Amino acid sequence: MTFFAPAKLLLSPIFLLVTALAFAGLAKAQDSSAAIERIRQKGVLTVAMFAEDVPPFFYKDQGGRLVGIDPGLAEDIASKLGVQLVFNRSATTFDGVVDEVEAGRADIAVSLLSDTLDRARRVNFSRSYVSVRQFLLINRLELGKLIAKNGGGRADATAIPAMLNDQASSIGVIGGTSYVGFLKEDFPKARTVEFETWDAMLAAVKAGQLVALMYDEIEIGNWRLADPAGSLELRPFHLAGHPDTIAIAMNRNDPDLKAWIDLYLQKVEGNGFLASILNTYLYSTDRVLTND
Repeated sequence: MTFFAPAKLLLSPIFLLVTALAFAGLAKAQDSSAAIERIRQKGVLTVAMFAEDVPPFFYKDQGGRLVGIDPGLAEDIASKLGVQLVFNRSATTFDGVVDEVEAGRADIAVSLLSDTLDRARRVNFSRSYVSVRQFLLINRLELGKLIAKNGGGRADATAIPAMLNDQASSIGVIGGTSYVGFLKEDFPKARTVEFETWDAMLAAVKAGQLVALMYDEIEIGNWRLADPAGSLELRPFHLAGHPDTIAIAMNRNDPDLKAWIDLYLQKVEGNGFLASILNTYLYSTDRVLTND
């Protein structure tokens, strides 16, 4: 006669394993849904922001207070959550800002942050709260050489990007920004030259070492305000059809926080608060850029 062990004894190790995995999954789910409660319990919202000031999004005023579009939003978010606000400005690149959120050293990032597909593999992004335009800043003399090389004619909005998308063109970009990817996508044939700082990149394009640099309208607008006569040497050029959407980043394990931030942005868009901040800091006549 053959005896079989009771089914419950044979299945008990499997049962225990499944049960353990189920509890682990439940614990993880509970952790991932507790971001807002975690923030409220510690009484602080930690916001990652790029180390250097980038007016009008974030900068220190004459009194040393951090102001601008992003601090305004961060302050309001912290107020709505009923907690204090602390800025983490340790990141020296915009990709580094994403690192702070991914590693859990910041709850969110509000920092003129482009919501690229590459970054979205590492963090979650809210709905976009503003879109800025992509610009080139072109050395006029080098552009003239390119036009002559291509048989002369008018350098219009279509012809200029086509001429720059050439192996002979060196275009500058700041390393650690979304514009490294934008440049390779928009000008795949051109030579990408990465710089650590805006000043070094600007000097290179002025010296003719680059035919152009690529960045958003914010930095190029700041250059225009600081050096109005600079347009004699350099030509701003808007890359139409290439919006740079800006959003708030959260850790991928904090879905409740993402849902709350999305709803918050919907509310401030509807009640006019977001528009008032953008009109105060961004949409002023002295910041308007055109194709010179």
